[in-house]
Amino acid sequence: MGNINKYLRVTYTLLSHRNGECEEVEKTTREQPFGFLTGVGYTLDAFEENLKDLKKGDKFDFTIPSADAYGDYDPDHVQDFDREVFTIDGKFDAAHIYAGNVVEMMRADGSPILGTVKEVTPLKVVMDFNHPLAGCDLQFVGSVVESRPATDAELKKFYDSLKASCSCGGGCSGCKGGDCGDGGCEGGCCH
Repeated sequence: MGNINKYLRVTYTLLSHRNGECEEVEKTTREQPFGFLTGVGYTLDAFEENLKDLKKGDKFDFTIPSADAYGDYDPDHVQDFDREVFTIDGKFDAAHIYAGNVVEMMRADGSPILGTVKEVTPLKVVMDFNHPLAGCDLQFVGSVVESRPATDAELKKFYDSLKASCSCGGGCSGCKGGDCGDGGCEGGCCH
């Protein structure tokens, strides 16, 4: 495995920029920084690229264009489903299926996919399977709390956790009740 990988912990504020509007999406703290291994595909490539050469104490402020983050917003990833798809014991699941809620659904191959409920009508439920930050440029402002070579034990633990959790077997072929396009499938695992 070698030590070409690094272990980084960073604090940051994530701002999304879309159509001239800016919104704070996430904020980590020094008490609860974001920690990750570089070179393993855990984070956005552009995020890692901007941080990989920084040292403990370095500050950063960079923006990742949407094309290098979660891509453009794709209207084809918005799907209509019959309300019956969301029934439990013959009753519509109003406790979970309401506008703005994120729910897990299943693709035709049985792998999970997250979607946001956009609208509920008397006959249909409109689901959006775009990543919530699709179409947004992402600005990260923060500092490096820790930067060091990753240990072989950390790398082994990471790869062992992947083996245990990735069971979709590659290929995504749509959601239960409809086809969601690629819906975020990367490298054979569904995200």
